Amino acid sequence: MARVVLENVYKSFGTPHGDRDDAANPRGDRAVLRRIDFAVEDGEFMVLVGPSGCGKSTLLRSIAGLEELSAGNIWVGDRRVNDLPPKARDIAMVFQNYALYPHLNVYNNLAFGLRRNPRLAENHSSQEHRTVPPWLEEALVSVTRSLPKGLRYLSEREREVDRRVRAIAALLQIESLLHRLPKQLSGGQKQRVALGRAMARDPQVFLMDEPLSNLDAKLRAQTRSQIVQLQRQVGITTIYVTHDQTEAMTMGDRIAVMNHGQIQQIARPLELYHRPANLFVAEFIGSPPMNFIPVQFKAPLLVVHNAFRFTLPEYWADVLQKLDGQTLMLGIRPEHLTISPAATKNLQVTVDLVEALGHETYLTVHLAGEDPPLTLQARVEPDWLVTPGESIWLAIAPEKIHLFDSRTGTAIYPRKISEPL
Repeated sequence: MARVVLENVYKSFGTPHGDRDDAANPRGDRAVLRRIDFAVEDGEFMVLVGPSGCGKSTLLRSIAGLEELSAGNIWVGDRRVNDLPPKARDIAMVFQNYALYPHLNVYNNLAFGLRRNPRLAENHSSQEHRTVPPWLEEALVSVTRSLPKGLRYLSEREREVDRRVRAIAALLQIESLLHRLPKQLSGGQKQRVALGRAMARDPQVFLMDEPLSNLDAKLRAQTRSQIVQLQRQVGITTIYVTHDQTEAMTMGDRIAVMNHGQIQQIARPLELYHRPANLFVAEFIGSPPMNFIPVQFKAPLLVVHNAFRFTLPEYWADVLQKLDGQTLMLGIRPEHLTISPAATKNLQVTVDLVEALGHETYLTVHLAGEDPPLTLQARVEPDWLVTPGESIWLAIAPEKIHLFDSRTGTAIYPRKISEPL
């Protein structure tokens, strides 16, 4: 196992016109990774999440050695791996497509990398009292591999391969599948074989690039929990790329949110949800996303909008005292809006869409009197019977409000909740 450290990593691709606004790219190349600085601790499960095109897969490929860095350093353990080829980095990668050899059964798919693992070869090449030359052993193993089990020649190295394959198969509960070809497997079974092939190599680091994207919702949830349990069992440092925030929130020890090739925030899942660093993170993390309403702040604690006004809790006073008269962005999550009686502090809205899921109901509404309409989403108890076109009032939970600088997008937090979770 190993700690992975990225130091000021840049990656750019050549382009005819270039990205000349970035001082770090004097040649005008298009930068896809900018100022990436973070560490993944030994045994940690780190998730990279962000919208399509944000650079998360490029970053993963750069760690694997499939992309060359433009600047910066990548360390795996105590080794700087920038100039090492992928096979020398002691990293295993699992892709969205399973990349199984169609003509090999599950056993031989799992064993394929092990038989070519130089570390495994070194462990058995120096054995004393060797009676058969190494080249002859390899030939005998290869020639007799397709024969019935009792007629096969098994070198010490092949015995070790067999031990590892069967141990991984037991861990993944695929022992009954070892004789099958990939075409005889379901999507979930193929994904477990792909994971097993990576695990069998006993690498220092796992890299996973959206491995669950091809699975249906039910199978995705099952495999998601299996991956987390396996990672905790084997304790291998893991970096996992996804655009699915449910995967990110439920799998990662920490999450790195990316946008436009930059890290927006790195934090534990609940810290990201409750204390986003900026507007982008607040909008990206959470489903449905956070609602945003432009408001004006008036000292000492009044928040004003054309459609409502209310007083903030006292603990906001210190941090907002210099922002009197400024426009801020108020954020509130759908679950922190509740149907309430009419009041000046509440929002009068018109219901556009009702999504009743049984255990909860989502409302898509627009704020009355706004042009263009300001659309909001609310999550309410399923007992409320609401119909499209109906006018209702929503109350904001004052203690759940988020405020952001409308110019920079940076989150503003009172001292009461400034301590880390």
